[in-house]
Amino acid sequence: FSKAVFGVLVLRLVEEGLLDLDTPLESYLPQKIYTYEPQTRWHDDYSALEKDTLYHQITARMCLAHTSGFPNWRWFVEGQQLKVTQQPGSRYLYSGEGFVYLQVVLEKMLGKGLEELAQEYVFQPLGMNHSSYEWKARYEDNFTYGYTSEMKAHHKDTDNEPRSGSTMETTATDYTRFLEAVLQKELLKPETWELFMTPQIRIRSSRQFGPLSLKDTTQFDDIKLSYGFGWGIINSPYGKGIFKECHGDGFQHYSILFPETGKGMMIMTNSDNGESIYQALLDIGLKDHYTPFEWEMWEPLASVFIPVSPT
Repeated sequence: FSKAVFGVLVLRLVEEGLLDLDTPLESYLPQKIYTYEPQTRWHDDYSALEKDTLYHQITARMCLAHTSGFPNWRWFVEGQQLKVTQQPGSRYLYSGEGFVYLQVVLEKMLGKGLEELAQEYVFQPLGMNHSSYEWKARYEDNFTYGYTSEMKAHHKDTDNEPRSGSTMETTATDYTRFLEAVLQKELLKPETWELFMTPQIRIRSSRQFGPLSLKDTTQFDDIKLSYGFGWGIINSPYGKGIFKECHGDGFQHYSILFPETGKGMMIMTNSDNGESIYQALLDIGLKDHYTPFEWEMWEPLASVFIPVSPT
């Protein structure tokens, strides 16, 4: 869910004229990104880009729509050295690194950290008093462990530096408030809302990750599976649906909103088995037969699987 909040935050900055979606991000900085001394343990170290010939094309729009060309995370690349792996803007490739690159550029541009920006533009205006991109001491007595599929507790990581793609701490109440604000168009101006709901890239891949992410299909043409600004977008009889999923160690979440009908659902689980119940819950709660389960690579448990009609 970190990326969904960050997408709205960035559009707020665009509204204020602080950022242009199509200006190459490197042009906002007085020096090359790879010449900066890292201030974090790893995520703002861009020294490997010195010999990269493509990163200079990357824009904010590309980062938010997952077309930056960066891999999901640098440790998935041979040698764990960050590089652009495909032509920026050409194809959907889910990338946490793309979100963090945009974050780091914004931090250097504006002289404010991600946490300060998120509090100023999203959390405080909405009264999200238990949300942060960094661990707070006051959370020590009020947090939930994530669990493995064998029901063993994962270690709770409390030392993460703020990252736009992965480190948000929140509660069900706070995130519900955020989703309600999106659904009710509270945070964005009307023209920005229209942009927010406009697909930025059609997704043709058979699956979101793995080898089949490079194989195209027509399977999801009926819903016009696409990506926007930190959120996926589908077409349905309920109008456009905007969705965001989360898959981390011990925590699996999903939310989808249908603004035309004013309905939505949020699912938050603290289990590596969480995704197995999504299809059943979405069917029961929303009659949502349109979320692309196969593309998301969710395997339903046989005991909760509910066959759904294609109509």
